[in-house]
Amino acid sequence: MEDIAEYVLPATVTLPCRIHSIDYLTSDVLRVALRMPPTTKFEYLPGQYVDVIGPKAVRRSYSLASANALDKKLELHIRAVDGGLMSQYWFDQAKVNDLLRLNGPLGTFFLRETKDLDVVFLATGTGLAPVKSMLESMALLDVDHLPRSVTVIWGGRLPQDLYCNLSSIAVNHRYVPVLSRPGADWAGARGYVQHVLLSFELDLRNVAVYACGSYTMIQSAKAELTQAGLPEKRFYSDAFVPSGT
Repeated sequence: MEDIAEYVLPATVTLPCRIHSIDYLTSDVLRVALRMPPTTKFEYLPGQYVDVIGPKAVRRSYSLASANALDKKLELHIRAVDGGLMSQYWFDQAKVNDLLRLNGPLGTFFLRETKDLDVVFLATGTGLAPVKSMLESMALLDVDHLPRSVTVIWGGRLPQDLYCNLSSIAVNHRYVPVLSRPGADWAGARGYVQHVLLSFELDLRNVAVYACGSYTMIQSAKAELTQAGLPEKRFYSDAFVPSGT
């Protein structure tokens, strides 16, 4: 198990928040901005998540999709879950200025030292949220701490699942979209994100992988990549495990 004692994690707090905006990114993915009280001091490491406590005290975890909360707003990417209690709220009932609570920041999914490494982000679905956050934060790194290269491999089933444009993020990175169920007109990568990474000519001994998405992807990626030479200590992950309905 990794020793993270050298890192100072921000304090976890519980505080009120209101919905600032709700935007459909696709038919089943929302971008929600939560607005915190103006006097709130809330800090987090890009990649961490919060628990949002909604109506009837239903509690669900969501990764933070922006690098900081300097404007007192937090960005979430929320996918619809069939029969999900919180999902029903977000997609059928939620409105701007609704009062909620949040608890966080939580988790140990954040950037470690990246100097001279080839950093690879693997994401599926809304697992892109913490990747977006970490990418944005890399724009603030000192030149002495920059990785040798940055690659983002983001997978979905269909083209509409790839809902975010990463080109505006001011970090030099290679973006590889991947579809598992592409049509005949898809000219990009096909299959699973970890297999796309394995097809690249990278020395995995010099790679750090940050993976976020489905539990199945995380487990498969870790097993296959470490077997191919990735040091196990440089595989960092945050798996999405569906909550009960």
